[in-house]
Amino acid sequence: MMRRDYFSRLSRAARWYLPPAEAAEVLEDYREIVAGRSEEELRRDLGTPRAAMRQLAQPKAYRRWLAAFAGLTVCLLLPSGDVVLSELNDILFTAFGLWFFNGITRPPWYAEPLLPLGILLALVWFRRNGRKEPVLSKWIVPLLLLLLLGIAGMSFLAWMILTERWDLLNSVLNFLCFGNPWMVRLPLGLDALAAGIIGMAGLIKARLTDRRWRAVYVLGLTGAAACAFMWKMFSCMTWEYGPGWQTPLVMRYAFIILMGFIGTGVSLC
Repeated sequence: MMRRDYFSRLSRAARWYLPPAEAAEVLEDYREIVAGRSEEELRRDLGTPRAAMRQLAQPKAYRRWLAAFAGLTVCLLLPSGDVVLSELNDILFTAFGLWFFNGITRPPWYAEPLLPLGILLALVWFRRNGRKEPVLSKWIVPLLLLLLLGIAGMSFLAWMILTERWDLLNSVLNFLCFGNPWMVRLPLGLDALAAGIIGMAGLIKARLTDRRWRAVYVLGLTGAAACAFMWKMFSCMTWEYGPGWQTPLVMRYAFIILMGFIGTGVSLC
């Protein structure tokens, strides 16, 4: 049991530090080294699994991966984190008079350009530097469905705003927030938080196991962008009302959803 634990951690470390083909070769060699030895012996001779694999990593290749990982993380967590902090800030201020993040958060105009950038980077990077398992993980589809549920909620919210169904909007938000008016934007913050967490899990799993986990990252990125768009609609309702005022907003929101769905579909290939 101890040997399996050590080798499983060694496998994760190898797949994090090394390209897929190189990681597979190294693990084949280490499988013989690990066989029949206690974890104490392995730690004494090889060190921790992370230390053992770090020594084998090629600095340039590993730095390229870290740069790609940082870029993908920023594309996801910048809009998601901004929405979460802003919603938390509003709730704390309205409920308790506390204002912690003044001047930090702002309407996330950058969410829309970050979406195609994150999708393109995920598709290109993992196509060249990922591996495809024979069987799709059983967790990918449930997580995609969970993210789709959040996006469907944001789309319903967008529909109520863009069709000016204010009575229905107030009823839905009051129901979701248990009749507390200071919590009306809580679902938006929770949706953005879930999109960020699930998307990051997909990004890490795409490196460690199957590249098709990038679909979870891409759909999480889409959910974060949709939440950022909705937050901007809530926070910056300064458009000129008149015939067709909804058209540019509908087109922008449709661009976010369509781009995300296409990227998710391609990511599963």
